[in-house]
Amino acid sequence: MKQKIFFIVSSLTMGGSERVFWLLAQGFNKERYDVNIVLLNSKNSFFSLDLKNVKIIDLKTIKSSLSFFKLYKLIKNEKPYAIYSTSGHINILVSLLSLFIHIPKLIARESNIPNEMLLHEGWKAKFWSHFGRLFYKRFETIVCQSEEMKHSVYSFYNINLSRLVIIPNPVLISDVSQILSRPSIGKNIIIIARLSIVKGHERLLDIFAKLPQNYTLTIAGDGEIKERLLKKVEILKLKSRVIFLGEVSDVTRIIPQYDAVVLSSYTEGFPNVILESLSVGVPVVTFRVGGITGLVTDGFNGYVLEQDDHNGFAKQIIETCNRIWDHKAIQRHVYETHALEKIVTRYEALIT
Repeated sequence: MKQKIFFIVSSLTMGGSERVFWLLAQGFNKERYDVNIVLLNSKNSFFSLDLKNVKIIDLKTIKSSLSFFKLYKLIKNEKPYAIYSTSGHINILVSLLSLFIHIPKLIARESNIPNEMLLHEGWKAKFWSHFGRLFYKRFETIVCQSEEMKHSVYSFYNINLSRLVIIPNPVLISDVSQILSRPSIGKNIIIIARLSIVKGHERLLDIFAKLPQNYTLTIAGDGEIKERLLKKVEILKLKSRVIFLGEVSDVTRIIPQYDAVVLSSYTEGFPNVILESLSVGVPVVTFRVGGITGLVTDGFNGYVLEQDDHNGFAKQIIETCNRIWDHKAIQRHVYETHALEKIVTRYEALIT
């Protein structure tokens, strides 16, 4: 008999955690597992809900604070063998439910570096962090995406190291031939990130203003600081060189159109966009954030700059856009450790 698995997320809107569970659900062995994605709200889903051999369960509750009784009833009736949850508020909700109903295997996926998140994310992060200290110990295993995250979770939540495992995020095999046949007209860079203060768009615009006139910056994503960014573009007189693309669905099809992907974040749990960029052989220029270690090697697939090195960031963008890269080698390297089938195997091993 198949073991029933729940992947619980708040929604399938554009986001790193959502994408990871969306991919994992598709990759799990359907001969062994009855796979379900449980959503608090399926409205405005960014990812497809039409998945082969994956059941979508929509609680239609929108907020985790309103989901307790519906999720309790669902778990009681369906009796899943294992539950995977991700993101702080969902992890806390599932942990709280486990006080009242037996769940044989309970696995949380952490999506942030707690001590860094508190510095940049504001009062909501502080609110959830206090609850995390109380409830994270209910999980049999907590998945971290990097060494930095593991040690932060260990020290911040006082979780036994034996219950923390490092499993990076998965990536799909993509076609690198698009970039090899791309025409070279000017220099084009792109940032793909939620438009929020923590992603560092404003300092990226300051850096971009130092680049030659034949450079174009595309900003993909949406969020609360869009108007601020539009005004800053006007102030810096960059309107002819900065493009706001909005949210994009097929990231790996868009990235090969650019010479480089840039990441200007102050903090990250694990930057999926870097993984996606490398999966199609496109180099990256990034500030040093969580999850970078082992992903980006200077001169091989991009450059890593220290957080305050704005001049160095500008210099390495120019270097990246003007050198010849071994795109296929970049792609092969990331598949060695992040191919979906390899990551799925490690997630399955947590419950076998």
